[in-house]
Amino acid sequence: MLTLFEQIDKGTLWRSIGGIHPPERKTLSNKSSIKTFPLADEYVVPLPQVGESAVLIVKPGDYVAKGTVLTKGTHFGHLPAHAPTSGHISSIAQRPGNHASGLAVLSCVIKADGLDTIDAHIHQALSGDEVEQLTDKQLLAKIQEAGIAGLGGAAFPTHIKLSPASDIELVVMNGIECEPYITSDDMIMREKSDEILNGIAIIHRLLAPKRLIIAIEDNKPEAIEAMQHALNRSSLPKNGVRITSVPTRYPSGGEKQLIQILTGQEVPSGAIPAQLGIVVQNVATAYAINEAVLRNYPLIERVVTVTGENAQLPGNYWIPIGTPISHVLTQAQFIGNEHDKVIIGGPMMGYALHNDNAPTLKGSNCVLLPASDELAPDQKELPCVRCGECAHVCPAQLLPQQLFWHAKAQEYEKATSYNLADCIECGCCTYVCPSEIPLVEYYRIAKSAIKTEAEEKKQAELAKQRFDLRTQRLEDEKLAREAKQKASAARRKSNMSSSDKDAVVLAMARIKAKKDATNPEVAAPAADSTSTSSTGHDTASETASETKSKRKDISAAVARAKAKKTAQKAATQDDNPSNTKEPDSDTALVDGKKAKIAAAVARAKAKKAGLKHDAANKSTGTRAAEAETNKVNPPVDDKKAKIAAAVARAKAKKVAAQQDTDETDTSTASAPVDDKKARIAAAVAKAKAKKVAAQQDNDETDTSTASATVDDKKARIAATVAKAKAKKAAAQQDTDEADTSTASAPVDDKKARIAATVARAKAKKAAAQQGAVQATANTTNAPVDDKKARIAAAVAKAKAKKAALNTSTKTEDYKD
Repeated sequence: MLTLFEQIDKGTLWRSIGGIHPPERKTLSNKSSIKTFPLADEYVVPLPQVGESAVLIVKPGDYVAKGTVLTKGTHFGHLPAHAPTSGHISSIAQRPGNHASGLAVLSCVIKADGLDTIDAHIHQALSGDEVEQLTDKQLLAKIQEAGIAGLGGAAFPTHIKLSPASDIELVVMNGIECEPYITSDDMIMREKSDEILNGIAIIHRLLAPKRLIIAIEDNKPEAIEAMQHALNRSSLPKNGVRITSVPTRYPSGGEKQLIQILTGQEVPSGAIPAQLGIVVQNVATAYAINEAVLRNYPLIERVVTVTGENAQLPGNYWIPIGTPISHVLTQAQFIGNEHDKVIIGGPMMGYALHNDNAPTLKGSNCVLLPASDELAPDQKELPCVRCGECAHVCPAQLLPQQLFWHAKAQEYEKATSYNLADCIECGCCTYVCPSEIPLVEYYRIAKSAIKTEAEEKKQAELAKQRFDLRTQRLEDEKLAREAKQKASAARRKSNMSSSDKDAVVLAMARIKAKKDATNPEVAAPAADSTSTSSTGHDTASETASETKSKRKDISAAVARAKAKKTAQKAATQDDNPSNTKEPDSDTALVDGKKAKIAAAVARAKAKKAGLKHDAANKSTGTRAAEAETNKVNPPVDDKKAKIAAAVARAKAKKVAAQQDTDETDTSTASAPVDDKKARIAAAVAKAKAKKVAAQQDNDETDTSTASATVDDKKARIAATVAKAKAKKAAAQQDTDEADTSTASAPVDDKKARIAATVARAKAKKAAAQQGAVQATANTTNAPVDDKKARIAAAVAKAKAKKAALNTSTKTEDYKD
């Protein structure tokens, strides 16, 4: 069995699928040689890649020569645009595009100067030896810089097609040109066969295939003969390169259809010929490659067939890229009216142009100007009769009827499942449809819609990726900030001294105390709840007691701090007296008065703190009182809190007493003291102190009587504190009076003895009241330590007597 290459060498052909035989009508334009048109007044060069993969390097007002580069690419797939003639750039704006939709595209408008001056980069042709010295990379760079695209109609970048990823075994040069009316490839093969073979030789060098076939349709005998002579003169190897004549049939010029005819292989759906090791190039593209490599001449013009019965001068012309179609119609002497069609391309695959100001493009190989009766008139679309002719002639072996239904219903996903992308839009189905259904138009609309949906989906996916990246970035930044803050806090903590740490702890304690004061905890449940056991009562009482103890600790600490601060301020004032001169009597009196006021304020704050503690103890409720009464001794924390509060108050009073002593000394040195007023003030102070003690005792007695639960230890401490306050105040007052009397005036001995007697009587009365309190407590069955109470009362009386004796002794000493 012969191999594929052996069959190719023998000229074996395979039968093509589908296709039709429409009237050719090629003789209208292939009877004369290729000519040129005069220059147009302006040229419009589309710039479709600018903004996507290219940038514009010229601006309005610039002068450009023929072949000057207008755009610069930013990636491998870019094809630069060139000036088709010399002149000035008049504008860069949106102009009507050469497309069936007629949408405007960004274009560079060049006002021609009529000189057609060639750019300095274009040179004379290189010799064969100079071409051999160029590397493959340099050859591809020249092809790209020349802006060469496939001239068969698809306009795919040639430099990409000539640098495939896989090895190429077969190269097919397409000279079929099967569509009716079009003869541009036929004429260029006749007149430029040697240049085409030179371009084919460059392609052969770049791809190094095992076989190369030049395929020409059998209705072009002149072209076949010219190409065969050029092949014999070329430097291509004689083995492995051949010219093959292909039977005339439309659309045998399609890439996939031609491969099937020449090799019998079918390109899979969604694949490209390069995956089979095959590359197909147009013969006009080979000519452009020769011009780009040998002369550095860009693709700025091409052969265009101008034909049809409405053209008085039909033929093939070298037309610069960007020439307005209106200029072509004028030079071809268009004789139709405004209703006659102007078709870009052939009658099968071309499209009617809506605006004749649109320019020619690199893929524009024909301008068809048919008369009104030359082509079949448009007919009204009728319902499909399901004859199946469209499927019979489809060269891609599709189901045009199914594609039509889904495209019309806009069921694009189903149309895609029927391989709509494999449709080459050859128009065979439309040509044979008895219902005059424009099937190809439906397919084009569906393809456009699918492309738009795919682009929107792609953009949405990109937007989602950007959103996810932004969200992740923000989260990373947040975590980084938190880590930085933690590291900074740890660094500050490590560098913090012990005093700073103590200050932080105290600040946190104050904040917690304020928070507890603002949001007090819920009190313990009522004592008479039948659903709670006795153990539950004790636990609740202990919890409430602990909470109160903590608050008392905080309050006591605050009171001590305030008292300490007051004492420090007073000490500072005492340690820094004025050394320049002695204060006068008025100044001493004012300073003494301020000191007394400060001491009084300190004592008031200390007493207020104590009263708050007592109020907190009383507000615990009946249940808490009962729980504490059932215990022999109160919680240790509560005891500590009360002792601390008492100590704080004692310290505050001591500071005040010291300040009073300092004031007395100052007064002794400065001014006389009113003895009567001093004794009255002392008596008033003792009376107030005793009244407070008596009031506290009465309150405690009333509370004990009403609730039948007396805290004996609390009562004893309160009584002791009250008596201590009274005695200390009396003793301090007596001392002040004695000192004052010694420094100022004689003392009334009788009045002093009366005052001492009154003080002793009041002290005895306070002791008697204390005994009454204890008796009441015993009556209500409260646990009272009688021995301790009696000892405390005896101590209080002894202290009172001692204070009275001291007062009497001082008076007698003074008399003596």
